[in-house]
Amino acid sequence: MTTDVTETAALPPATRYAERSVAPTARDVTGVRLTTRGEIRLGRGWWPFRAHEVTVPGHGYFRELRAAGVVRIVDAWVAGTARRETTVLGRRLHPAVVGPDLARAARAHATMSAIFVPSVLAPCDAVRWTEEDRDTATVAFAVAGSPVALRLTLHRGGLPRRVTTTRWGDPGHTGFFRDEPFGAEILEHRTFGGLTVPATGVLGWRVEGEGPAREVLRFQVTALEPLHGEGPAEIAGDALSPDAGEGENR
Repeated sequence: MTTDVTETAALPPATRYAERSVAPTARDVTGVRLTTRGEIRLGRGWWPFRAHEVTVPGHGYFRELRAAGVVRIVDAWVAGTARRETTVLGRRLHPAVVGPDLARAARAHATMSAIFVPSVLAPCDAVRWTEEDRDTATVAFAVAGSPVALRLTLHRGGLPRRVTTTRWGDPGHTGFFRDEPFGAEILEHRTFGGLTVPATGVLGWRVEGEGPAREVLRFQVTALEPLHGEGPAEIAGDALSPDAGEGENR
C-alpha cells in the first residue's frame, strides 16, 4: 500500500481510496456488523443514542437504535422492501412514513451505509468511478440490485472527508417529499479488521460549506466486524413485528 502522502495525492481518487481504505486481507469483505453511539435529532431536541446495524450492500441492512432508553427504532431494507417500527416506552407508534416513501428513504440509508464497507466501493466492473477533480469523484454501484451513487470528497491521503447522495424526504416540512441532498461530514477514521472507515461524523440534509445545513445525527463507531459472503439471513430483520410499517420500491 502507498504510504507517502505526496505520492498518494498524485494518484486518481479511486486508487487513493482503495489503497487507504481496504487492506489486501479485506478485499473480499461484503458487509459489516457495527455498533455506534452519539446524538440523534428527534423533534426539536437532541437525544443520546446507541445502535447496532448489519449492512450488506449487495442485499440491504438491518438496524436497531435506542435513544435515551425511551425510544426504540428498528428498521430494515432488504431486496427493495423496507420495514420500520418505532416504540416509545414500549408503545408502538403509527409509522409516519410508509409505502414507496419509506422504501426510497431506506434505500438512501443503505447507500450511505456502504461507506462502512469500503471494499464494495473499490473500483471494479460493477463499481464505476467518475472523477470530477483531484479529490472528488462520483461512485456508481448497486444496493440490493438498485442503481445508486455516492459523491466522495477525499483528503489528499485518500480517505473521505465528505460523502453525499440524495435522500427521499421532506426536511423543510413542506408536506411534499422529494429527493434532497443528504450526506456526512467525516471527522475521524479508524481501522477495523483491515477496513479503514469513517469513525466520527455528522449526518444531515444539504451538506455544503462547512457541514450539513440541518444536522440529524452525530455518530461515533465503537465497534465493527467485517462479514464475508453473508446474505439476507444476516439482515432479515426478525425483530420487526408483523404489523411494522412497510414499503416497496416503485
